[in-house]
Amino acid sequence: MRFLINSIQKLAKTSPFFQRFSPEKQVYSDALQQVQKNSELLADYLKADEEVVGFGEGGSESMTLFLQQPSREKFVRKVLSERLITAQWSRDGQGVMLPPCTKAMRQTQYLQGLPDSVRPYFPQVLDVIERQKTTQKKGKNLTYQEYIYDMSFVPGIEVSQFIRKYQPSKEVVAALYYIIFQLQNNKIHSQRRRQPSEPTLEPSYFTKIEKRLALAQETAPKTFGDSLLKTEEIVINGRKMRNVSALLREFRQNEAYQQILEPRFHSLVMGDTNTENIKIGNIEPLLREYQDFSVTNPPFTAEELEIRFLDPRAIGFHENGVDTGSDDHMYDNKPWHNSLGNYDLIHGEHFDVFYWSSGDTPVILIDEHEDHPYVYSYLGIEKYFSEVMNAAWDLNNPESDINRNDPYWLVRFVFIMGTHFMAMPPFHFSKNKEGILIDEASHQKRPLAIYAEGIKWLNLAVDMLEGKVKDFHGIPVNL
Repeated sequence: MRFLINSIQKLAKTSPFFQRFSPEKQVYSDALQQVQKNSELLADYLKADEEVVGFGEGGSESMTLFLQQPSREKFVRKVLSERLITAQWSRDGQGVMLPPCTKAMRQTQYLQGLPDSVRPYFPQVLDVIERQKTTQKKGKNLTYQEYIYDMSFVPGIEVSQFIRKYQPSKEVVAALYYIIFQLQNNKIHSQRRRQPSEPTLEPSYFTKIEKRLALAQETAPKTFGDSLLKTEEIVINGRKMRNVSALLREFRQNEAYQQILEPRFHSLVMGDTNTENIKIGNIEPLLREYQDFSVTNPPFTAEELEIRFLDPRAIGFHENGVDTGSDDHMYDNKPWHNSLGNYDLIHGEHFDVFYWSSGDTPVILIDEHEDHPYVYSYLGIEKYFSEVMNAAWDLNNPESDINRNDPYWLVRFVFIMGTHFMAMPPFHFSKNKEGILIDEASHQKRPLAIYAEGIKWLNLAVDMLEGKVKDFHGIPVNL
């Protein structure tokens, strides 16, 4: 594969048939990039006595400001505006297709409705503004919906940023995962437990993927055209795999697969435990040097690290059109999505992409940069997967909650890793400095790589269900 990559890299320098994007850049949301270059636009989201003291990193379509007033502690303002987002969500979207402003409203409702025992782990909503804004563009009046809310400031550093900046050992990262999973299992997933009254796979995953990819195609019809989405097979880094339509058909047509993949229970979930949304208030214990370090008995606790959660997904499973406030706890395994799933590498654009067609088959080649800032912390972290999950969920105990109520959790873990990625492309399109979306793979490498990651994980799920893969990083596949 390295020979193939080197050959393609050489060819890409002279051939117009390959599309490559090489310059590495600091990645911010389109919303933030727009206001950073337009002081008048930024001022539209500030009061006269407010001072911007920082901007939130990450964010798919929102803008996060850290603000200060003379007689007030630092606080956070999150802005969702139709004029600042790239993909054009329908205002009437429901369920998994909620437009960003409506989703932001649900987030405030989620935070305000948390059980008392859970509330200390999340920010507090301070104020909400919902408005319509009319501006002129090319002589026409355009009206945008906006949803703006203020929250208490949660001090500390996001887990992804901590790993990128300090590059801790993979043992420390694995211990951090153990603490996060244990905290979620004990404090969050123990709340609002219920059994779904109807099947969940179609609305939560299959239809969601189709609708999100349709939005991706509407946003960038050339990059996400039928030549990418409608073929039966796709080649990713030299391996031929089922493409999305073939994958969905496999899941939909096999009742035995559905019985394995259906969750036995729903609970309160954070819903987006991407490690950009988990904060460490006290990193000092993570920076010490330890002898005889134990990943599953680390010399620090969640309380000592001051672990807090940000930006909840806040959309529970809907029954009869009503949000139940609960969902599949597997949503909250996203720390592995940042490392095993390469999300931090992809979101930081620490890779080159090559995309072409071989006959009717799309081919994607992703070449990660050898010196990217996550390589020391993530390379080889899979060796701790079994140890972390066994300890966090008490898997060696046959009577543990997961063993009794979620016996097929490992296959479902892989499946939901894939569905996460397959539904994410619309959040990761980007515009250039002039605010124009260029519909070329070379400019939209992030959503393209995210699509490829989803394909890889869903193919692995099918291989598990077919009995071809019997072990995943030290844990047997139970069917």
